[in-house]
Amino acid sequence: MVWREATSREDLAATPLARLATSLGADLDAWLDVVEHPLPETLRITPHRQDAAWTVDQIKAIGGERMPWISLHQAFTMPFPRGHAEGEARALLSHLHQSGRITRQEAASMLPVEVLPMNDVDVVVDLCAAPGSKTTQVAECHPLTTVIANEPVSGRVNTLVSNRGRVSLANVLVVQHDGRHFPRTPAPGVDAVIADLPCTGSATMRKNREVWWSWKPSSGRDMHRLQVDIARRAASLVRPGGHVVVSTCSLDPVENEAVIAETLRQCPWMEAVPIPAGRLEGLRLREGLTSWTLLSDDGTEMPHDKVHAQHASPKEAALQDALRLTRRLHPEDNDTGGFYVALLRHRPEATPEGVAKTLVPKRPGLTPYVRDLPGPSRHDVHAVEAEVAEPLTTKHHLSESLAWWRRGKRLAVSPVSMRERLWAPETPDGRGGRFPGGSFHPLKAIHVGLPTFAENRGLWRVRQEGLPVIAHHGSPAGVKVGLPLIERLLAGEALELDEVPNDVERGSTLFLADHPTGRAVVPVWVQAKVTLMLDDVEGRMLALRLFNRPLTEEEE
Repeated sequence: MVWREATSREDLAATPLARLATSLGADLDAWLDVVEHPLPETLRITPHRQDAAWTVDQIKAIGGERMPWISLHQAFTMPFPRGHAEGEARALLSHLHQSGRITRQEAASMLPVEVLPMNDVDVVVDLCAAPGSKTTQVAECHPLTTVIANEPVSGRVNTLVSNRGRVSLANVLVVQHDGRHFPRTPAPGVDAVIADLPCTGSATMRKNREVWWSWKPSSGRDMHRLQVDIARRAASLVRPGGHVVVSTCSLDPVENEAVIAETLRQCPWMEAVPIPAGRLEGLRLREGLTSWTLLSDDGTEMPHDKVHAQHASPKEAALQDALRLTRRLHPEDNDTGGFYVALLRHRPEATPEGVAKTLVPKRPGLTPYVRDLPGPSRHDVHAVEAEVAEPLTTKHHLSESLAWWRRGKRLAVSPVSMRERLWAPETPDGRGGRFPGGSFHPLKAIHVGLPTFAENRGLWRVRQEGLPVIAHHGSPAGVKVGLPLIERLLAGEALELDEVPNDVERGSTLFLADHPTGRAVVPVWVQAKVTLMLDDVEGRMLALRLFNRPLTEEEE
């Protein structure tokens, strides 16, 4: 299936995008054989869910094949083009994704998290996070690591928050900043940074057909300075010994190798390092380029006198060696989209102060002073009193490795690292001042952890999106019931009080039912009758898992 049947192969071959590919050494016919077709559907399984094994079985049953080069997740390639599942398979994928059991993500975009070393990492920043695929990917793999998910655009922040909630992640701190001016964090700085840079998307031609007609070589040159500024800021935030992974979904060397070369020129404390051994095995990757041809917008070679030095191939031998350590993913090599990834490291010996470069005082010897915090904001969160958290911790056998936060009538949980590394310590401002601890400032925290409990009539009920967190970090407290009662609730019935166990508490409670595919935890409301407190998608997923009820079956 060709995604744009009305477009001839000759039309595609004449585009500047095709000429970029040939300038990079592609065999045009072999390249077009792959890129004129849409991407296959790819996805990854959400780990730590009680029914994760059942989810894997569902994906395999509709033809999913495991991606061998993805080691941190169970990831699958489906036997149909992206967005073209049909019938029951279409309904299944939609419900699995909406309920947070899977995340549909392009295979190429899984690379940055796969190559980022995470040993001794308590805090990682995703500097350009929305819509959240890489944030959720790294947060799922490392549930006790705090992931700071940054997005400057308010509309995209909403998408990021939605995806965090969809997969029920407690270890994400959503903030809103321009990536070029991301604020300081407490010493020693963050442990790692993901910088998936904004780019022209020239390697996304298999999912975004308009790239064929909108892309032009000058677009990459226009992006170059923004990309370098973000990459440079990433390099200044990471502590000595920490890593920065820089990536794009572009094929253009001006957006890739030229950005890394210029970043290393401006950040001499950073070095390019090889991708860790054992990662991406079975995936064909190409070595980063050390020389390239710049194109004019008509696809011809740009005259040398028009070339900006930052866009050109580096002449320095050290930079050429560094670029050879970066990696390119070309669509025709693995039936994927295209991608570029570079792994950089803050050399410990380059910064004897032992902190991120942005924390090194610019004018040593200034008299330190404490700065005032800004006034109250609707986004403010507060640490939770022990008398509130302890009963819930005891009731649900929750781990002591969780920190608690309150905003309004909701309680959120997060890893302790979020509190100890980002909220409790002071943060220097670079001019001798220090913001006091007990605040995330100067980070503009929009959402902290995952709202897991909500107050209702003086009682704390478990929110639906909080159930997987409680199951992972503890053991949900509830009342054991038989599967027939669960089946009736999922069918839309309201149960009489004399049909449920006598020890059921009034108000919000959880029904627990054992099943070969994993325990079912079902929130209900108990008053005059017992009613289900699940949204439609999760209700249908439970009915499928527990009772094999088709997703497309209509309610009576």
